[in-house]
Amino acid sequence: MKKWIILMLLLSGITLHAQKTKNAMGPNDIQEMLNLFAGEFDNYRQVHREREEGVKDVHEHIHSVFHPVRLPEIGPQVFYVYQYMDGDEKKVYRQRMYSFSLDKAENAIRLDIFSFKVDSLYFFSHKDTSKLRNLTMADLVSTDGCEVYWKRQGEAFIGYMKERACNFVSKRSGKRIFITDSLRLTKDGIWIRDEAEDENGNYVFGHKAKIPHMLDRCRWYTGWTALQKPEGAEGYEVQRSLRVHDKGGRTRLLTNDGKQTPYTLELAEVIYGNGVSVLKLAVYEEGKSKSVAYTWATPGSERIGINLRWLETGFTLSKQ
Repeated sequence: MKKWIILMLLLSGITLHAQKTKNAMGPNDIQEMLNLFAGEFDNYRQVHREREEGVKDVHEHIHSVFHPVRLPEIGPQVFYVYQYMDGDEKKVYRQRMYSFSLDKAENAIRLDIFSFKVDSLYFFSHKDTSKLRNLTMADLVSTDGCEVYWKRQGEAFIGYMKERACNFVSKRSGKRIFITDSLRLTKDGIWIRDEAEDENGNYVFGHKAKIPHMLDRCRWYTGWTALQKPEGAEGYEVQRSLRVHDKGGRTRLLTNDGKQTPYTLELAEVIYGNGVSVLKLAVYEEGKSKSVAYTWATPGSERIGINLRWLETGFTLSKQ
């Protein structure tokens, strides 16, 4: 896996280090970057491939929601950020407010990061932005030196922190911890490499092989299911207007009266050992690790479905 990543980086000329920008960054640059930044991203494909190849240090499976909101009190360009693990939106590992602005001195787009004083008040604000309506700076906390700066590199934007500027004293060890953040944003996704070490250079967190989390941009599909009722009952349990993303998105099948069934659908873009990327629609039964059945199509296909007689389902790529 590591050799594959290194080869890909060399072939594409990509670096996670910021390079000098010859031209001054302006409003068009920040607007273009924010258009790329908005959305949801997931590294399911990376994790699936690492597990398939038996990689020792498999990346954590993370999902990032970057949702633009209008909050002049916080800044002119603001995002609500919600990040969780293992495809379970309740396993939150980070919730933030991001504020973007142009920094002429650095000739870069500056990202100021704010955490909430009371996290629980704002969970799922991307689904209900009214939770943020009365948010003020008094409800947020930031750490000086932890700003991220973004510069253009071709069609990508590269994010970086100033060297050893972001740091704090650990309450547990009493040592000063230094954090660094390297990022790469494109139309296809975002790569994130978070690392930390203590004042003696000892590892604190981050991927030990220094390979970034490679999050792909999620594409959304809408669909329906028809699940045959248990033996002795006639008809189907029908669900409509389902919405699921193609980076390991899951939806539990329900009965007509809203009760959970043993079945879950998963839509995932994966790469198998021969390097072929496919869009897989799989059916899982509770208590079983392997899928009951699956079908596949080309990634980004407009439609995908399956007919098992006892279960029929179909999904269409959303235009939004």
